[in-house]
Amino acid sequence: MLGPTSTALARGQGRAAGSPVKHAALDLRGLDAPQSAARRIVRSALTETPDEEYKDDVVLVADELVGNALEHAGEALGISLDLYPWGTVVQVRDGGRDTAAVPRNPVRADDDDVDGRGLFLVNALASAWRVQYDDAGKRVVAVFLHRAGDTY
Repeated sequence: MLGPTSTALARGQGRAAGSPVKHAALDLRGLDAPQSAARRIVRSALTETPDEEYKDDVVLVADELVGNALEHAGEALGISLDLYPWGTVVQVRDGGRDTAAVPRNPVRADDDDVDGRGLFLVNALASAWRVQYDDAGKRVVAVFLHRAGDTY
């Protein structure tokens, strides 16, 4: 049986996805180094995942999402990770309410640009992603499907 599409999962329509086999969450409010804490929780949750490139991709996206929350919303509220047999879902929450400020189709930054690579990387590395309203503001959800042939 095939699981739900990555787009459906990013939209929160993943009931058919089943229950996560592992869940990790961290409140990032008030931490001195929230990006570092986010990287640690992601690496820790993915310790049994043998694909190092996959792990690196999830860690990088989590880092970028927390960094974006800090820069554009002033604070990252929390991060959560759900691991399924088919892949991983990362969610980063912030208090910003302007979901329209997050470009749906980020473009690649010019070589001379200092900023502008974060969502381009998220778009390139995640199987799907989206921004949605949250009771505290908004959350960015990134879905990573395992590569064909990988077993976890």
